[in-house]
Amino acid sequence: MSADADSLFALGLPPEDYHFPHPKIELPIILIVRRALVEAFVRLREHCRLAGRDLAATKENDITRALLGVLENDLRQKGAVAGFNKTLFEEVTRQREVENYDFTKVEKKPDMVFKLRSDEEAARVLSTQHALFVECKPVDANHPAGGDYCDAGLRRFVDGDYAWAMQDALMIGYVRDGRTIAGHLVPALQQRPELETVSLPKPVDASSATADSATEALHTSSHRRPFRWPDGKGSACAITIYHSWHLC
Repeated sequence: MSADADSLFALGLPPEDYHFPHPKIELPIILIVRRALVEAFVRLREHCRLAGRDLAATKENDITRALLGVLENDLRQKGAVAGFNKTLFEEVTRQREVENYDFTKVEKKPDMVFKLRSDEEAARVLSTQHALFVECKPVDANHPAGGDYCDAGLRRFVDGDYAWAMQDALMIGYVRDGRTIAGHLVPALQQRPELETVSLPKPVDASSATADSATEALHTSSHRRPFRWPDGKGSACAITIYHSWHLC
């Protein structure tokens, strides 16, 4: 089977029917997701308080499941956070299977996917790959920023496992011991040339990016991606990673 035929089999569309990269996710949309995350963590902490449960002792997958439950079953359904509703967003999913950029890995499972309601036909995108893809990782003494967060999380975006058609993605940090992006993530990235960092994390200059004692300011970094898109559509562009760190 030729490369083009293999691509058609995997994607379901001929090359002339879609473009790479997909359009950027505009900052106002990212900030809606960010506000929803902040509110979801507020509710999770309150749920833990009422249940006499220690969120800091809760396992990563359990936090992610609970976070998804608040985001999808409560906030999106009720429109409790401005803009985060059934009009702008489809169902938020967890561990939905996706293919990587060259279809050699067909059962990749990002932690969460925020599917956007948009005119995908007009934008000529691959609907299955058009979303805000999210990886969630703990950040603490046992899980330094250079460990799971970078090597098993962020790297999946650089290598083209997730969000390979997109220009943006999101990392969520479950912070347990006061670690910070500047103090811990920045040095970790500086020590990892394989992550192809073009620009180190810096705060998003937006008043609604929400920072408080339990939530660090939203940051962005940029990373080159070394792979090539299918169907001879050229080298992948750099990807912008948003970093949203929350006290757990």
